[in-house]
Amino acid sequence: MFNIFEQPWTLLIAGIIVWFTLLFIHGDSRLWWQSHLVIFLAVAIFTLGLLVEASLFKISKTLTIIIQAILGLAIAALLTLQIIHIIQTYQRRRWQWFLPIILIGTAFGLDSLVKSDLEKINSLIVTVRKATEQENCDAIEALISADYSDSFHNAKEDLMNHCRRLLSEPLVRKNNKMGLNIEILPPKASVILTVIIHFEKESWVFREYRPFVTLKIELDLQKEQDKRWLINRAEVREIGGHPFSWRDIR
Repeated sequence: MFNIFEQPWTLLIAGIIVWFTLLFIHGDSRLWWQSHLVIFLAVAIFTLGLLVEASLFKISKTLTIIIQAILGLAIAALLTLQIIHIIQTYQRRRWQWFLPIILIGTAFGLDSLVKSDLEKINSLIVTVRKATEQENCDAIEALISADYSDSFHNAKEDLMNHCRRLLSEPLVRKNNKMGLNIEILPPKASVILTVIIHFEKESWVFREYRPFVTLKIELDLQKEQDKRWLINRAEVREIGGHPFSWRDIR
């Protein structure tokens, strides 16, 4: 069912459509090319983040942030110029331009103030990945449901003991997300996550097996009474493109 709080992108797209409709009606070539440039820069910021996250574009995180900040400042400067131009040019029809601005502003406001289930689940996945890289079992444990169980672990405690054994020595250097499929039917959700795991050079896997491997894992999530999403089941499905299970990685 359509839910405006779950779909701020709908408001954002509506605002952009209204904005370009006004540009077409008024035939303002200056605002037209500036608006296209704003969208191009916004897409560049988003694309750069994705490429760096997937290790397809190898630059440091610091340089990535600097580049994104410069592009963000360029967008802010262009928007400021557009607002000044509208105030000076459209004194009688100025009210028309408030509609797309309100729609776009509301979209960003809802996105920052109201976290949808999808955003919460995506945040959980990012946290799990980062905690694994840092070999932080305590952070992982905070995301596991109290009634957790899977095909190999009968309880949360069993899973965490397994986790601490695996991560007691250097193992994971980093992991890059390659695929993510999320199906939400509150209070349950199903996630299939595919990552490339890069191992530490000191790890036994790096020495005896290979420096990296693909992993596909299926997660069942449940929404708690406090509105948090937690993992209550995790099943390893594939490693290196071959069927695997928890019992194969004891």
